Amino acid sequence: MSARSEGEQAITSGGYNAGGLVAYPLPDEIVVPLRREELDTLCEGGVSEERANRDLYIGAGVGALAGLIGVLATTDWDSTWKPERRWWFLIPFLVLCVMVAISIVGGFIHQGHLKRTIGNSAFSRLKARLLRLFDEPRSAIAALKSMPGVIASQIGTASGVKWENVANLLWLGSDLDWTIQAIRNAAPKETIVHGLTQASHHISELGLADTTPGKLLSSLRSQAQSTPEGGLNQHWRKDFAEKVSQVLHGVSGLARTQQPTFRPDPV
Repeated sequence: MSARSEGEQAITSGGYNAGGLVAYPLPDEIVVPLRREELDTLCEGGVSEERANRDLYIGAGVGALAGLIGVLATTDWDSTWKPERRWWFLIPFLVLCVMVAISIVGGFIHQGHLKRTIGNSAFSRLKARLLRLFDEPRSAIAALKSMPGVIASQIGTASGVKWENVANLLWLGSDLDWTIQAIRNAAPKETIVHGLTQASHHISELGLADTTPGKLLSSLRSQAQSTPEGGLNQHWRKDFAEKVSQVLHGVSGLARTQQPTFRPDPV
């Protein structure tokens, strides 16, 4: 074997040789699960330095401006312009003016960097992509679609489920949809709890109380009952309406397993 071929063998021994290209495997990486609040903490750290620098310049500018106003307010203008006292006024005055100007320029520069980082940067694009993943509705439909048909069928035909109670199924869907609209339309707590109570009755009559949608509905009802009226802000309503929608989609997914030929749209 020639020296050149030995060298090539040494190079490719740790990687993959594809024609004239050599590709080396990437080292193993550790993947850590991330919660929404942990993502918010990381995102805050991504812009906190620029925000801190901006606030520092603003604070220095406000202090310099206050000092400048103090110098102007306490100056004895009758004697200031005498040759022996002139520089005692001009030097502090000019220094404070320079400090105010530098603070304004520095504040605008860091505000621009902060706006660009949040609005259009690799950081903002990654943040938006991750937030979309967190904001995607987690419904049972997606889980059912990913399961083999036999497993999904077993879930739908669980012992004790009364699919023949079509009236309860109809009113369950109606009550859940009504409750979602009530949440989004700023209905009071009493109305929301009433809708969830009605839905809980129908889901129990269907024998679905112990399924994933049934347990989620029970948890949401308890959460609504324990939340004070003042806590029903816009963010809470948006998040809560999405969770109630998950119950509706979950029951829909279970019901669809009972009709393998179901078509949601006309052909």
